[in-house]
Amino acid sequence: MGKKWLAVMALAGACAVLGGCGQKAEETTAAAAATEAATEAAAAEDTTAAEAEAGGEEAAAAGDLTIGVTMQGNQSGFVQYFTSAMYEYQATQAPDVEMEVVFADDDASKQFSQVETFISKGVDAIIMQPVDKTQGAAAVDLAADAGIPLITLNTITDSTNNVAHVGCDDVESGELQMQRIIDVCGPDAKVAYVDATLGHSAQVQRAEGYANILAENPGVELVVHDTGNWSPEESMRLVENWLQSGKDLDAILCMADCQLTGVLTAVENAGQLDKIKLAGMDCDPVIMQAIEDGKVDCSIWQDGIAQGENALRVAIEAAQGKEVSDVIIPYEVCTKDNIEEYKEKAAVRDELAKKYF
Repeated sequence: MGKKWLAVMALAGACAVLGGCGQKAEETTAAAAATEAATEAAAAEDTTAAEAEAGGEEAAAAGDLTIGVTMQGNQSGFVQYFTSAMYEYQATQAPDVEMEVVFADDDASKQFSQVETFISKGVDAIIMQPVDKTQGAAAVDLAADAGIPLITLNTITDSTNNVAHVGCDDVESGELQMQRIIDVCGPDAKVAYVDATLGHSAQVQRAEGYANILAENPGVELVVHDTGNWSPEESMRLVENWLQSGKDLDAILCMADCQLTGVLTAVENAGQLDKIKLAGMDCDPVIMQAIEDGKVDCSIWQDGIAQGENALRVAIEAAQGKEVSDVIIPYEVCTKDNIEEYKEKAAVRDELAKKYF
């Protein structure tokens, strides 16, 4: 700007010299106009440069974001679908955004500490797949108090301080699964179900969905239910005990396919596959093959890729100060009748997971 100002002053000096040599009044007026024009041009150039510099800083800030991600755990392959989708979205849609991913190993206290660490690092937004509905609320509130937007993914907490939730309606999944089994087994069916980890939002809401459908079908008997803690081994032992104790069952529902793999083994070993219908959730590859083989009746499809992609997209927008809202993706029922459709979807999903895990 100093050089531009000197140029203006030089031009003004030249005009003064011309005026001192007795130029005509109109020449003096023209010189003054030229001086004014030069001054305005210099000022406009300075303003444009300042705006360009400010715009560059703003663009850099938009690209210089860090998103902290804490996932529930990795016992279920479904977490890999969420996480792989986020990695892929970052690589293809947001390469300038840094994403730090950690796993809570199904430990709510560990997840709370992970959120604390993200806050201390000053991340721009947090994505959390809550381990526990109640304890996870404290982590959400902590982030809100720190002014950091937190997005819950797939499962929820009791707090309303998250800026958005991306996932499916777990009540709907329970309703779809129970209704399918009643449609297959009849209005007087004897059913049992294997809970997920008690207190987990998916467990709470899926049980609510079961209860809703059972209330509409008073002839159906809920014989027993207990937790398998997302574990195939625990779920297998649980069902082995049910069958060895003589429980008369027409169907067993599981809140996740990782549990159903163990339950399938227990029922098959007991020689009751022809009698007991089995239902799962998540459309894991092993269970989809079991559906095709006629060993499992159904599984509930949820789009893990869409959930992961949308979670990171919403987190980036929230970090940029944009207004965000919930993204809810519908569940679908996968049976032998439509297995080919879901095998194709699963192939794409599984290939993406192999890329990152």
